[in-house]
Amino acid sequence: MSELLMTSTIGLPASRQQAEQWSLVLRAANIPSVIEFEKRSWVIKVSPLHEHRALREIAAFMEENSDWPPYSPKKNLSLPVLTKYQPPTILMMGALVIFYVVTGPWSDGNAWFSEGAVSGRQILEHGQWYRLVTALTLHADVVHLVGNILIGGVLVHFLCRLLGNGLGWFLILASGTLGNLMNILLHGNSHNSVGFSTAVFGTIGILSGYQAISKRSAALKEILLPLAAGAGLLAFLGAGGPRTDLGAHFFGLLAGAALGGLLVFMPSQRILISKTSLQTNLFIASLAIVGLCWWLAMS
Repeated sequence: MSELLMTSTIGLPASRQQAEQWSLVLRAANIPSVIEFEKRSWVIKVSPLHEHRALREIAAFMEENSDWPPYSPKKNLSLPVLTKYQPPTILMMGALVIFYVVTGPWSDGNAWFSEGAVSGRQILEHGQWYRLVTALTLHADVVHLVGNILIGGVLVHFLCRLLGNGLGWFLILASGTLGNLMNILLHGNSHNSVGFSTAVFGTIGILSGYQAISKRSAALKEILLPLAAGAGLLAFLGAGGPRTDLGAHFFGLLAGAALGGLLVFMPSQRILISKTSLQTNLFIASLAIVGLCWWLAMS
């Protein structure tokens, strides 16, 4: 009897037509399903007993048809929007501004910076790895903050519309953290840095890497636009100025490109992107990681 209860949502089709297409795929695999319209979105539901097999069938179908219809240079291509909901970009960027008001700029004796900035000595000699995360939320001065908010905000918003809020922010945090890690391993004990710009360049890398690999025939502008935004941020901060850590930017970009490329090869990545519960959990996890790192820093 439980097999007849269609309670497991396995995807958010972009349209009624795609919902019917997925339903046909499941029917061909002998998996009962229903199409419903909930919260302004079409959903496919199956029995909990069939959920994993249904996800595999749809993922295989999406993978087989990922390059269809074939690319036409006459079409005006843009990044595909895989989520209908607007990302909370203004809220998150506003949180960085509020946090700057609380912490103030970098100065000697500022406890926020002495406990939360990237410090090669404290990380490598004393194991304070949480600094790789906390440093992303600190800014040396207003110019540093404004550059990351204005240019970074646009890129973050773009990425979250592409991958979803949870997955987008989780990858942004991961790329910034990995960028700081690689930078500190290169520079050693004497290096100190702060700023969200490492994560901004990580966002550029994610966008470029994901687009370059997932859409081999993608328009060149879809790959170059994020890189152009990064060049604009460098110009705003000054490529060789005291507010610019080129190593962190480069490694953030590198880490982001690797994560974006790896995402393409993840099984069921399209289903993962459309899974609302997973997106919510990843978003909460990202906030929790930042909170935990600051708790470790200040305790």
